[in-house]
Amino acid sequence: MRIVLCALLAVSAGCARKAAVGPKIDPALATLIPNDTTLLVGTRLEALERTSVYQKYLADRKFPQVEEFTRQTGLDPKKKLWELLFVSNGKNNMLLGRGEFANEMEPRLEKQGGKRFGYKGYNLVGDEKTAVVFFSGSTAAAGSTASLQFLIDQRGASNGPPAALAALMKDIPSDAQFWAAYSGGAVDLGLKGNLANIGKLVNSIDTGSLYFDLRTGLNGLALGECSTNQSAEEVQGALKAFIGLGRLNTPAKQPELQAAWDGLRVTEQDKHVKLYIDVPQNVVDQFLALLIGRNR
Repeated sequence: MRIVLCALLAVSAGCARKAAVGPKIDPALATLIPNDTTLLVGTRLEALERTSVYQKYLADRKFPQVEEFTRQTGLDPKKKLWELLFVSNGKNNMLLGRGEFANEMEPRLEKQGGKRFGYKGYNLVGDEKTAVVFFSGSTAAAGSTASLQFLIDQRGASNGPPAALAALMKDIPSDAQFWAAYSGGAVDLGLKGNLANIGKLVNSIDTGSLYFDLRTGLNGLALGECSTNQSAEEVQGALKAFIGLGRLNTPAKQPELQAAWDGLRVTEQDKHVKLYIDVPQNVVDQFLALLIGRNR
């Protein structure tokens, strides 16, 4: 009996110590993920806004997805938006959000020109092209009207991220403030300027994942698996060229910013490419300005 009891206690202790697998997704959003989803991009806004990097360098920046979601829902992201989840199967793209949505949100959007129309028991507010749907006082989705109707069609059949995405997500830290997982297929990320090259790289890999942690700087890891060793070498070469161009475009009078590029390291092995990201906190703002501009 003592042996059995000790064994049970050991198993219980092991289970108690087991870390959470993958990034945290609010259950209300996880149950909305369609089974054919191939791309997930998550942002834990509450956790992100608590980091000193965000408060010092990012609070005044505008992020297109957040801006579009708040425009469609009328919600102030700095006060009442907790989490965003971008969901795509390559054809249907939806931005899901958790926040404190007021009961008068739908009437307010109608006053701003949106039309209310029903679909399978849900009220959509918008037009034939784009709309927003409130599943509850704290859960909403925005996107093209066709995509939202697809989302409603799939509701009730989801058990969270599909197996292929869940496998890619398991190595992402549970407390990452920003993360992404991609299980294959054509994807249009809508990236502009310098970041458009990253969009091309994404379409060069078969599967991949990415995460950022901004608690002590700009830290993260991007993983990509290619179909052949040659493809992996080409992706590695493209990333190294991107980093090299970044160094050339960095003013020589800013040695600390030049050193920030040393925090980007690329490796390739057995069809897998890894990009390690470790940018010190004191140069995050200047570094992001080089990549995405001052006002984006």
